[in-house]
Amino acid sequence: MIKLACMTWPYTEYAFERALQGIAAAGFRYVAFGLPHEGKEVPERADEAEAAALVRQLDRYGLQATMLVGTPWLAPGQPIERAARLFAFAKMVGAAEVISLGTWGYREFPDEPLAADERAAADEAFAEQLRLVAAEAECASVTVTLKPHTGNTATADILKRTLAAIGSPAVKASYDPGNVRYYEGIDPVYDVSAIAEQTVSLIAKDHRGPRGNGDFPIPGQGDVDFAAILRKLHAVEFAGQVVVERIDGTDNSLRADEIDRRIAEARSGLAKLLAEAGFAVE
Repeated sequence: MIKLACMTWPYTEYAFERALQGIAAAGFRYVAFGLPHEGKEVPERADEAEAAALVRQLDRYGLQATMLVGTPWLAPGQPIERAARLFAFAKMVGAAEVISLGTWGYREFPDEPLAADERAAADEAFAEQLRLVAAEAECASVTVTLKPHTGNTATADILKRTLAAIGSPAVKASYDPGNVRYYEGIDPVYDVSAIAEQTVSLIAKDHRGPRGNGDFPIPGQGDVDFAAILRKLHAVEFAGQVVVERIDGTDNSLRADEIDRRIAEARSGLAKLLAEAGFAVE
């Protein structure tokens, strides 16, 4: 059974509660969060009191947390205690997955990549940190996922090598086809095969146009062939979650009611695509 979730990302200019309201009204039962809202970090302290308050908010809208965005908590240079605190918080709010970015591959995107020695140093520092993070994740029974975003997660093959360097069953892949098209300019239908068996979530981000073109339409309305990707995931018995992240197209200042409309359209379209690929959807 696939959990179809929505990230609060489209509502970052609005209050966190307004995001929950819109996501629930659009028909979602599951929510992913961890980015700021109106400039305020969510979570801010990641303590027991904040978790209890957040669960009350989720209950008010009939939502369950399935994923936290953990990049600022897990990155190299962060005390490992921060990761442990976030994992404890994730357990308290019911989220079994904490998603993170890898290293950044550019001095300035899209034309100035980092030198090979800079890349190698950053990638090794990241792997060292994630080995420590992974030990905490294993203790907490939480899965950390890494998603394509240049650097050491740029493509499925690169991400697969990064997971091997970390070497923990607690660290898996979250595949983001929109990022693969936007940053790398390659077709995710062919790319995903290399990482499909280690993928535990799919970020349902679409993309339109050539590499570097900032256009992220409602999933299924751009150039990403979600039907083909979902068939490949079904073939390897994918049983994770599918998460809507971006629906803004080229307009990053959408009114809240327009965000509501677009995420509802995303949900209905993805539910249809999932069913056609052979998945049962929650």
